[in-house]
Amino acid sequence: MKTRYKIAIITGIILIVMRFALAEHYRLSGDCMEPAVKDGSSYFVNRISSYLRQYQTGDIIIFEHEEKTWISRIVALAGDTIQITEGSVIVNGVILQEKNVHRNWSGWDYGTYAINTPLQIPKDHVFVLSDNLPARHDDSRVFGPISKNSISGLVW
Repeated sequence: MKTRYKIAIITGIILIVMRFALAEHYRLSGDCMEPAVKDGSSYFVNRISSYLRQYQTGDIIIFEHEEKTWISRIVALAGDTIQITEGSVIVNGVILQEKNVHRNWSGWDYGTYAINTPLQIPKDHVFVLSDNLPARHDDSRVFGPISKNSISGLVW
């Protein structure tokens, strides 16, 4: 009988650690990441990813900005130069073309950051965009590059 209680307690502790330290469950509300992440879908955020590897372009992340939780895709890293012009996102002089992301690029000129003017991403920051750009969801076009410290983790 004592063994069962020990197993139950150990299992409970492991679940609590996983919940608060390793991964957290979220439910998306809105169409900002469609078609990659659908409105109302559930997903987990890997909270330890930043300790295991560097963030990369293409990563979908959860981050905090102005006391709200946001979801977006990293499109430029620290030191990169980004410009959004003539229906294109240009990173380091190359037009962004993602194979597995089907962005609707019409209506891209929303916000003030990197719109028609090149912007260099500062140290320890990333530039994020929603996948559904015409939906006019706030992202780095509106509030600029985000600090890596504000990133909660990678979406699974």
